[in-house]
Amino acid sequence: MSDGLERAAAVLAASRRPVAFTGAGMSKESGIRTFRGEDGYWRQYRAEDLASLEAIRRDPRTVWTWYSQRLLHNESVQPHAGYLALVEAGEYADGLPVITQNVDGLHARAGSREVVELHGSLRSASCTREVSRSFPLNRELLGEIPPRCPCGAALRPDVVLFGEPLPAAPMERALELAASCDLMLVVGTSMVVYPAAMVPYRALEEGAEVLEVNTEPTVLTGEPGVMSLRGPAGGVLPELVDMAWRS
Repeated sequence: MSDGLERAAAVLAASRRPVAFTGAGMSKESGIRTFRGEDGYWRQYRAEDLASLEAIRRDPRTVWTWYSQRLLHNESVQPHAGYLALVEAGEYADGLPVITQNVDGLHARAGSREVVELHGSLRSASCTREVSRSFPLNRELLGEIPPRCPCGAALRPDVVLFGEPLPAAPMERALELAASCDLMLVVGTSMVVYPAAMVPYRALEEGAEVLEVNTEPTVLTGEPGVMSLRGPAGGVLPELVDMAWRS
């Protein structure tokens, strides 16, 4: 991988408007379970039963027991070295916005300044009756299962649930960043979840180079304008940043 890494590092160092696009593989390296992988949630459960508004209304206790377990587990994990490398790259490049499909907040915890969360956040919850009422999703709120709004209605996590569209504003910002960047780092995503997977293609359409960091090939691999590095983000990204600016 050394020749490819040297070329990728040179491209990164020369970039003036880099952007990162990350997926579940990034979280998995920190110990967060994915949804679609070999050990993913959807091999054990149906999305309609645990991650839909209908399920929350039908059986909020079961749904929130699952979400509370996820949230409490997420509190115990830490951003790995790949997250920190993206923060460091942003310092050298005078900014590196992160577009992510993940809802765990690890990019923000690592120190990334702009994080565009396409699928929402597991750090807050909203009322299912009065949708404008939002609350921090923390241990205190989870003292009651299911957590409820003061109006008495069950809350819902502020993530994109099964059957819901992506929030318009984050998607618009993501496409704006993709259209204006000169390099997009695509890290830890299988590129099968749409419409989020449109984002790297927008960057390619607008003439940006794309650097893919993943453990396995994806549909992006081999496309014109795409460089690919194989390996975990926690190992590849620190080496890439070190070679780009410190070697």
